[in-house]
Amino acid sequence: MNRYLLISTVILLFSCTKKEGNIVLEGQKNQNPFNLISCDTLTFTARTVDEDSLPGNGLRYSLLGNINDEILGKSTASLYANISLIEPNTNFPNTETADSAVLFIPSVDGLNFYGNLTTPQTLVIDKLNDTILSSNTYYQTDKFTIDKNYTTSYSGKLINYYTDSMKYRKTKLAPYNGLRIKLSKQMADHLMSLPKEAYQTNILLSKHFKGLAISPEDKNFAPGDGGFAVYDVNNIISLSYRAKILLYYQDTNTFTFGFSGSSSSVTNGKTGPYNQNISDQISKKANNYQYTYCQALSGVKTKIEMPNLLNLVKNGNIAVNYAEIELFISNYSEDFFAPPRMNLFQPSNSNSIRNYFIQDALSTTSYGGVYDPIRKSYKFIISRYLQNIFNKKYFENTNISNGLYLAIPSDQPVIGARCVIDHSKTKIKILYTKPN
Repeated sequence: MNRYLLISTVILLFSCTKKEGNIVLEGQKNQNPFNLISCDTLTFTARTVDEDSLPGNGLRYSLLGNINDEILGKSTASLYANISLIEPNTNFPNTETADSAVLFIPSVDGLNFYGNLTTPQTLVIDKLNDTILSSNTYYQTDKFTIDKNYTTSYSGKLINYYTDSMKYRKTKLAPYNGLRIKLSKQMADHLMSLPKEAYQTNILLSKHFKGLAISPEDKNFAPGDGGFAVYDVNNIISLSYRAKILLYYQDTNTFTFGFSGSSSSVTNGKTGPYNQNISDQISKKANNYQYTYCQALSGVKTKIEMPNLLNLVKNGNIAVNYAEIELFISNYSEDFFAPPRMNLFQPSNSNSIRNYFIQDALSTTSYGGVYDPIRKSYKFIISRYLQNIFNKKYFENTNISNGLYLAIPSDQPVIGARCVIDHSKTKIKILYTKPN
């Protein structure tokens, strides 16, 4: 009788089917088998929502650039970083005249750009007035104060491929790709004339010079132009490669400032405004859309809800043998490629944009999320996530079925990407059993 009720309910609500073969408990052989039931037509809804505030420091790499995406519109990434001493000097000749100062930031190898690399961009480099405390967490929406008295303006590509070395005292530093920017005379003179104590320790330096603010100028790019470069401001593997400011004086002398590490470097993101379709989704004009969106830099993410999910345990609990969700992308190109990896979270509560990893991400070696270029999709295992929902409902009569969030990672990899999900192809599959 129980089996009849269960199967009838499943067929009516979800068009589920028995799978060939049975799961039999050890020691029971063919007695009292569990019927393996497959469900692949679970009802779901999807829409685009605002992303939560994501960490801007402590990331492996940093983003910088300005883009006009044909779908998601304008967005920018700026960099704020504290500066430190690489070679402290107790008797720096701060009364000398600076010859020049050059900023170098290396781009990462491999996946280092999103968008149109050929678009020239304008960067503005200013003095940072705020100390970025390494013990604090900063977010990609945080703002900092700057001093505009030492501004440098750079126009060109965000990643340049260098073959010529950089001058360093009486030697040369090996060339690496990225950005080399000659800082303004005002900035060079300022770095040269700090109080003597500033060149002795990092604590004393921070009293007089906190760091740099590097921001892209808001250009009216045509749709599809602009992009984000990925830089390594944290690596100290060698003086040649690391991000730094080379301060030249007395013809052959060089004083070097470095960047203070990932915890003292913050990527700031600015996204929107969005087109009417995306704005309608965010304001919840409707609950379900065929196309939803995900965007880096604390932009937007996709919320997926399964309103009828708990009907599966209406007549008793079930054991989830395996469950997955597969999401397919749309509207991608060579420049606006699919993110290499996506994250799947669960909301803190039904109305929150805050989220945390589903249990499968914490309990399994690989719960998925890596882009499949053949299927053009992302697949995630959600077995433990669903079992936890069913257990809570059955044993405690508590509904924690708050849906899922699909989002672009803020780290590993760091990439200023976006993606479009076509939910006409989204698949949710559940294999479960229930004792006779």
